[in-house]
Amino acid sequence: MGLIRTLPLPVRLPLIRAALATAWTLREPHWRELPTSLSAGPLIVSGFLGEALGVGRGADATANALEAAGYVVERQSLRPAQKAMWSPSRKPALTDRPGGVWLIHANAPEVEVALMAHDPADWLTRYRIGYWAWETTQAPHAWVRSARWLDEIWVTSNFTADAIRNTLEQAGMGEQAAKLRVMPHPVTRPASARPDPTRFGLKPGIKHALVMFDGRSAFARKNPWGAIEAWTRAFPEPRADAHLIVKVRALNTDASARRRLNALMSERPDLQLIETDLSNPEVWDLLASIDLLISLHRAEGFGLIPAEAMALGKPVVMTGWSGVTDFADSDSAALVPFHLVPIKDPSGAYRTGQWAEPDLGVAAACIRELIDHPEVAARLGAAGPARIHALSRAWAPDALAAMPFATFVDNSANRPAP
Repeated sequence: MGLIRTLPLPVRLPLIRAALATAWTLREPHWRELPTSLSAGPLIVSGFLGEALGVGRGADATANALEAAGYVVERQSLRPAQKAMWSPSRKPALTDRPGGVWLIHANAPEVEVALMAHDPADWLTRYRIGYWAWETTQAPHAWVRSARWLDEIWVTSNFTADAIRNTLEQAGMGEQAAKLRVMPHPVTRPASARPDPTRFGLKPGIKHALVMFDGRSAFARKNPWGAIEAWTRAFPEPRADAHLIVKVRALNTDASARRRLNALMSERPDLQLIETDLSNPEVWDLLASIDLLISLHRAEGFGLIPAEAMALGKPVVMTGWSGVTDFADSDSAALVPFHLVPIKDPSGAYRTGQWAEPDLGVAAACIRELIDHPEVAARLGAAGPARIHALSRAWAPDALAAMPFATFVDNSANRPAP
């Protein structure tokens, strides 16, 4: 697998998908011969914990929310599983305590890896939950493989639920859709979040808008070019009092995108590039330091960065489609109209369904209004925190206690003696 990772993404992804499908086909039939007997035990959360990835920050938020609700969480990184899956040695147990709940905060392919990396006789005694997000109108067909091995599938939004339901029904597995449960990311503004413009090179006396994305999440989906074009339409000539910050991670995944972005930076003094990796607290501080967030995405399974900006009371201009509509409306965000188009993703990450093409003319008008009329921006931003706070209801102690997984959690062995 090491050699595969050096290949370009459009070449690498089909090879990884084929390898995963083959490994699954060889191993999965043996699991059906093993007994299944659920029992109470620890609550294990596996994910890309502590990593500067959206899916990693989401996993951290999930573990934190469960702990805040009174659960003792055993956190496990999925990185070792990615290596152990291909090892010929006997697969290990998840932990030395049997039973309980195993929540895998990652999408179906990573769930498959996690299942194949551990002893099936061990995890068949645990209540299993996958926590998935998807960004187009139809989830990949391969996702149905792991659905039957999960007791629940938590999803980040109603949009994601519909996308997965569509795929399950097309595969003749509509009964599996009963496992879907919408559990929006628990977005909570940390008390430590504070503006620190100097740290990020933001100049005083200037209004700063931000577009933020990870190159590994597919440039075509995140559509930073749309945000930049909308900005230049809003301000055909660069203004001294308004700058667009382009925060990007993993820009090297697309050499042509890097060249294009660098060319734009050289032409427009009102564009500023930030490539430094940021920790979770630093992301919050950056959002606290800007005046406007722009997300002209073509699709979002949830929309973590827009939700966090809204939690801070920041105005947001974003495409009014997909997962963000669970927490944003026209009173709390500037939702840009769109039309649906067939997917065209050069990276090959997205191949099924449709996504949105935002109206850049309307987006430009929204950006200009919010930059030039601070009272409008303040009114829009003020409506955001309440909308985001409402998402936390799903993570309240009484709501979690009423869910099926709670029956299988035994915290007693982890709690100190009185």
